Amino acid sequence: MNANTQLSTRLPEVDQSVSIETLLGVASQANDILNQIREAMLEPYPRKKSPTFSSAQIADLCGLDKQRVKYLSSKGELPSGTSRGNGRSKEFTLEEALTWVAATSTRPQRPEGVRGRVYAIANFKGGVAKTATAVSIAQALTLLGRKVLIIDCDPQGSTTQLCGYAPEAEVPEENTLLPLVYGEKTSLEYAVQPTYWHNLDLIPAAAALFDAEFEIPSKVLMDSKFEFWDIVNKGLKPLTANYDVILFDTPPALSYLTINALLASDAIILPCPPEGLDFASSTQFWHLFSDVARKLPGVLTNKQYDFVNIVMTKVRSTEISKVVQSWLHKAYGDRVLPFVIPESSVQVSASAMLSTIYDLPKSEWNSTSYNRIREPLDRLAEHLDSQLARAWAKEQA
Repeated sequence: MNANTQLSTRLPEVDQSVSIETLLGVASQANDILNQIREAMLEPYPRKKSPTFSSAQIADLCGLDKQRVKYLSSKGELPSGTSRGNGRSKEFTLEEALTWVAATSTRPQRPEGVRGRVYAIANFKGGVAKTATAVSIAQALTLLGRKVLIIDCDPQGSTTQLCGYAPEAEVPEENTLLPLVYGEKTSLEYAVQPTYWHNLDLIPAAAALFDAEFEIPSKVLMDSKFEFWDIVNKGLKPLTANYDVILFDTPPALSYLTINALLASDAIILPCPPEGLDFASSTQFWHLFSDVARKLPGVLTNKQYDFVNIVMTKVRSTEISKVVQSWLHKAYGDRVLPFVIPESSVQVSASAMLSTIYDLPKSEWNSTSYNRIREPLDRLAEHLDSQLARAWAKEQA
């Protein structure tokens, strides 16, 4: 008996073919399990809660010492927090914390009549921590006193999940970008949803958003002069007066919605792990996007970005990682930000709970592993905030 005969004897042939109808059943079952998990162990919208803050954390957010916080609290002009028992420190809600930030901030404020800026967090490759970075930045910017809108352009709806909504259960397509794409709406004001996080609003996504990738080219076929790359930009303009910063989380592909987001933005932040394939993918990102953009009427001569930055994410302490980091610096020079976001078990744990590190309870905040990833995210938010101030000053000049 030869080897092939033996193998066929041991492993009887099994029909592994799968129909679309079977896939629908698999999808339904998986969605049911996800919903059960959310109900059992997670806190989806509207039950997802923002973190609370101690007096020491209020002092840190505001750049004050504890005695100054105590004095200002005693005057009754700012929230004094809630005592959780005899001898226990005061606890402040996120909204109370942001009231303190607004009252004590010395940061430049957006001048009257000057619009907010629009930043795209983009990469054509998945698995680069793009969504976690985008939502973390949004939360961090609110802690600096900014009002933020985040727009989920990815039909997978991961940003929507992190902001507390279940895409399939709680997001009808009329609350996504689709009505704008269909031409039913001319402004995105209809789609803005509040979140559990004070001063952070969301335009959510759901699987139906994938229809945009069919609808947009069909419009081009009917009208060769249709400006398919400017749909989102036009719908976004009325909202730029309401927010200090608007963030796009884009799909991991050069889709029509990605092109719209990139061309509606004032700046691009590309998260990139220092790994060989990710570095190679990053070079394709710039090449493909530039190749598309230069073929669009007026874009090559008129489009100017405030800045374009690369932030290294999921950084590991390995020799190959250090080598690829050097490649990134050689390729992009000072566009690479001078801090890195490490690979972290804290971030993995947070993501498993459909959260970011900014959502984690106070008990996590003093750990070394927490601070190791929180610190570069805070620095990234500070960097973006300084770019806001620079853009506002330039617009006023």
